Amino acid sequence: MFSKYASSIYGIGEAIHGSEQERKVLEFIESVIPSGKRLPISTKKWEFSSNVVIGGKEVKATVMPYSKGSAKGRIGREIASFRFPDHPFKVKDLYNVAKENGAEAVIFYEEGRTRRIGVPGDIPVISLPFKPQGDIEIDVKSSLTDITSFIYEVSFEGEEDEYVVVSAHYDHWLSGFHDNIFSVSTLLSLQPKAGKRGVKLVFFPSEEGPRCCTGSFQYDVRKVSSAVVLDSLYPMRVVFSSPPEMWDLAMSSSIKVKRIEMPTPFSDGWTFLSKGVPSVTLYNDDMIPVYHSDADLPLPEDDMYFSMVSKELNRIISILVQKDVKVESRFLPDYVNLTSQLG
Repeated sequence: MFSKYASSIYGIGEAIHGSEQERKVLEFIESVIPSGKRLPISTKKWEFSSNVVIGGKEVKATVMPYSKGSAKGRIGREIASFRFPDHPFKVKDLYNVAKENGAEAVIFYEEGRTRRIGVPGDIPVISLPFKPQGDIEIDVKSSLTDITSFIYEVSFEGEEDEYVVVSAHYDHWLSGFHDNIFSVSTLLSLQPKAGKRGVKLVFFPSEEGPRCCTGSFQYDVRKVSSAVVLDSLYPMRVVFSSPPEMWDLAMSSSIKVKRIEMPTPFSDGWTFLSKGVPSVTLYNDDMIPVYHSDADLPLPEDDMYFSMVSKELNRIISILVQKDVKVESRFLPDYVNLTSQLG
């Protein structure tokens, strides 16, 4: 069923937070598991348009959220241009350098693909699938308006009134197959077994924006004992991102472990930790070359990887529905090293 679910969601197209496509993904999730319930959250709908002309010829460009404005000039003079960096989070640093040097717009280019990476937004920023040269005109219109989206929660009751949450966000930038269609399809295929505690499958909207984890920050965690977050899974291994008290979960992993690390402040797992709930995020940064791009496409290995992830999830759930996990440490985001440190 995984491939069927993944293909159906993939066919909906880019599911930007607050968009019609995000709503259609939610409706598909509901059609697969109708026993769940909607929980409303406040978010914003991003609407945008762009017109980019290079050397008198209109070209297709990807707008970086949530930039806007108009600019006209020569690339390398009024308009800054950068090859896309080796890590997506360096985009903001290059943007700031360009602004400090008086750039009126910024272009990020990469052969054969475009990306969406958040930037401050006071000048137009675009992504192009080729290296641009010459004169360019850029006009980007962008707005954020208040809207209601929905968390979708499916409950499997246990012996006690407490739950292990297994979650994935269902919004995505551009093609978004591994961030996060793969995870959503995996959750849809899961048949978790409750124990002392119950299990909740939770599908979050608005993880990608307008701020990271907008949806999960509005989720009630009072009866949540621990959480497992699936985000940016990519064949054929996994990173365990969690507080040290949960690192033992990785020791018997049925998937090859790339590394065990402190929690990262870039996923819904951080939301649970910030509210005092032990959480482990499973992801794989092997996908950085296609992260938030239109090149994040299905791979031949996905079916095998799905089987591996499902087996691993069932193992982790079977432990957490019985085990008490207490995290006493306080964590502070470490944005330089893209992780966290003890506070």
